[in-house]
Amino acid sequence: MLLDLLGLADFRTLATDEQKHHFHFQVTPIAPPLQCVHCGHHKLYRHETKLQLFLDLPIRGKRVGITVERRRYRCCACRHTFFEPLSCMDERHFMTHRMVSYIQQEALRRTFVSIADEVGVVESTIRVLFNEFATSIQPRFPDDKLLYLGIDELYLLHQYRCVITDVQNHHIIDLLRDRLKPSVLTYLCSLPDTTKERITVVCTDMWASYHDATREALPHATLVVDKFHVLKLFSGCLETVRKQTRKSLTDKQRRTLMHDRFLLLRRAHDLDEQETLIVEAWLNNFPRLQAAYHLKEAFYGIYEAPTQEIALQRYFAWLASITLDMYEAFLPLTLAIGHYGDAIFSYFTYRYTAGYTESLNGLMKLTQRMGRGYSFEAIRAKVLLTDGLRKTSRPGYREQQSHDASPETADMAVRTALAMARPNGRGTPLPTAFTAPATVNEGNSKSSGSP
Repeated sequence: MLLDLLGLADFRTLATDEQKHHFHFQVTPIAPPLQCVHCGHHKLYRHETKLQLFLDLPIRGKRVGITVERRRYRCCACRHTFFEPLSCMDERHFMTHRMVSYIQQEALRRTFVSIADEVGVVESTIRVLFNEFATSIQPRFPDDKLLYLGIDELYLLHQYRCVITDVQNHHIIDLLRDRLKPSVLTYLCSLPDTTKERITVVCTDMWASYHDATREALPHATLVVDKFHVLKLFSGCLETVRKQTRKSLTDKQRRTLMHDRFLLLRRAHDLDEQETLIVEAWLNNFPRLQAAYHLKEAFYGIYEAPTQEIALQRYFAWLASITLDMYEAFLPLTLAIGHYGDAIFSYFTYRYTAGYTESLNGLMKLTQRMGRGYSFEAIRAKVLLTDGLRKTSRPGYREQQSHDASPETADMAVRTALAMARPNGRGTPLPTAFTAPATVNEGNSKSSGSP
C-alpha cells in the first residue's frame, strides 16, 4: 500500500516517483460524477480518459507534480461531454488550490523569482497569480469611534505617491497612485459618509494639495501640520546662515568649522562636554552664527509649550527677536507659518505626527529594492495586506502543541518525551511502556515496605 504523501482526500494514489529535484504522483479520482454538469441528468457513460498534470506544494524541499487520470463523460440526455470536476484543483493555472493560496501569501514578503524557483514555475506565473490576488484589495479603516488620518507622500517608481495612514494606531490605510489634488480629493470624497464623519484630525505636511482636498472633502476635520516638517524647514533656514557665514571666511577659518553642520543642528542639551566647548568657541568667534543658534534653541522651545496659547506667545516673542540681518534667511519659515499657522499650531491640541508614515516610506522603498519590475499595484498589495510590512512570526512547534493539546494528548506527549529522554545501557531509547506514567495514584505511590 502506497503512503499518502499528498493528503488529497478526493484522489487515490496509483504510483509515486521520487527524483533528485521533484516528486511525481499519478492519481485517479475516487468518486465519479453523479450527474451531468450541463443538464443535471444522472445517466452518463465514460467517453475517454485523459492525463493532466497539476502542480502542488513542495514536499521535503522538492517540487511536486500530480498526473491525474481524468475521465471524460458524455451525457445520455443532452449529449454534451465534460470532464469530471476536481474540487481541489485550479484548472485555470493547473495547480492545486492550496498551492495558489501558498504562492499568493508567500509573494507578500518574498520575491517572485524565489517563489518560482521553489515551486517550479516561471516568474510570470507568480506575477499573474499575485496580480489576481491584489485586484480585490480594499482600504481598511479601523473601527475606532474617531479617526486620525495621516497624509504624506513617497517617491516610488519614479513618481510621488500619496500614503494615507492611521497615525493613532500606526496602521496603513491606502496608497494612492499620485499625490495630485484631483486624486486625493476623489479618494476622500469616495469614502463612505460614516467613515468621513469619524475623521477628526488630518495630519499632513505643508503640501497645498493635501490641505485643499481635505478642506473640500472633510470640512469638519482639523488640519494638523506635522512638526517635523516645520523643524525641517527651520533647519534649512539655519543651514542658509551657516553657508553664508562660511562663504565669508578664509580657508584657515573654514577648517576650524569642520563638522559644524551636525553640531549646530543638535540641541544644546544633547551635546556632550567636548562638543559644548567646540560650539561655544564657534559662537564666540562668529556673532551671526551665534544669533542663528540662539534663534534655533528658542524655536525648538516653542514645541515644548504645554498649550496652544503658550506656544503662540513664544512664537511671537521669537519672531520679534529676529534681527534685520537674519530676516531674509528665515523668511521661508515665517511665510510658511503665516500661511499654515492654524494647522501648525493645531499640533498643540492634537499632538500627532507623521513619524509612522515616514518609517513606512522607508520600508516600501526597501520592498521595491528587493525585487525588480514590481508594478505599483504589486507594491500596494504587499503593503496593505501585510499591514505596513509588519513582521509576523509563528510560534514554535512545541509551544503551539502545548497550547492547543487536550489533556489526553498532553499526557501522551509527556510519556513520549520521557521515553525518548531515558536511554538504556546500550544507548537506545526505552520503549514507552517502560516509562513512568505522567500521573501516579497517591494510594499506589507509597512504598509497600520491606518484607
